Amino acid sequence: MKLYTKTICPKCMWVKSELQRAGLEVEVVNIDVDEQAKKAIIDAGFLSVPVFEFEGRLIGDVQEIVSQIELVAG
Repeated sequence: MKLYTKTICPKCMWVKSELQRAGLEVEVVNIDVDEQAKKAIIDAGFLSVPVFEFEGRLIGDVQEIVSQIELVAG
């Protein structure tokens, strides 16, 4: 699992807090400092973050990300 974020991003902070609350560990990738990751996200059609990568699928809708976190956490 990966979470693509930016340095200043309230939605990203919310998703990170949901991940912590659920006790899930994910790789956090800051696209402000990782140009390769930024390009990959843009190439995949996303224009904003957070983007959550789970089981090879990219999710860009925050509500859907939170729902996925709840499903994984059980």
